[in-house]
Amino acid sequence: MESQKRLIVFHRNRLFRDCLATFLDNEKNYDVSPYDHDPHDHDADDWKNRLLESGADILLLDVNLAGGLAVEVTRMFYELAGGTKIILLVPDEHDYLSACMAMGVHGCVLERSSLSDLREAIHRVLSGDKFCSPDFVASMFAEIQRLSKPTAWVPPSLPDEPRLTSREIEVMELLNQRKSNKEIASKLCVSLFTVKNHVRNILEKLDVDNRMEAVDVARKRLDLAPPMEVKRQR
Repeated sequence: MESQKRLIVFHRNRLFRDCLATFLDNEKNYDVSPYDHDPHDHDADDWKNRLLESGADILLLDVNLAGGLAVEVTRMFYELAGGTKIILLVPDEHDYLSACMAMGVHGCVLERSSLSDLREAIHRVLSGDKFCSPDFVASMFAEIQRLSKPTAWVPPSLPDEPRLTSREIEVMELLNQRKSNKEIASKLCVSLFTVKNHVRNILEKLDVDNRMEAVDVARKRLDLAPPMEVKRQR
């Protein structure tokens, strides 16, 4: 009679981990144990040794373990426990998948995949194959397609260039029309003091000394058209 294969479930969610371990333990070919790791355990060597000495044939590993722990575990088994094969349990939102895969894991299954997919993954990996669930492959293609879509080109802003506020742009447009401070105050329904503050801020941001220089710079940067000249009466 073929001996049972030893499976360890290492997952951040206790309920998910225990339910999955119970389900798989009911399979006649597997001896399954949930692995309970205390993230506040400061004796790193202790929990690592316990995991390495578990004698697992398959480690079902949560890729989103806190603090990138899945990468550390994958590297540890890659370097020290060549007989243990790792199948990653992958949520839709994942952080360390590529780093773990670079270590040479043997399978990937989305957490929302069917239990039959997980069974097949375990069977295939134990047989020496690599396995990715169909849902996982479809998810990878969707992500690649999303990343490859061209995005609208946005012109880069000049480094450290102060930006005018919407109100300052309004004031600048009125300066371009050769309005006086008093006329601008009336047009915008603000005090003369407020207009003077806006003008001062504009001069500082555009790094100019007077209103005329500000208008000249603004026509170049804000694409303001010069005001129409009023023809003199003969």
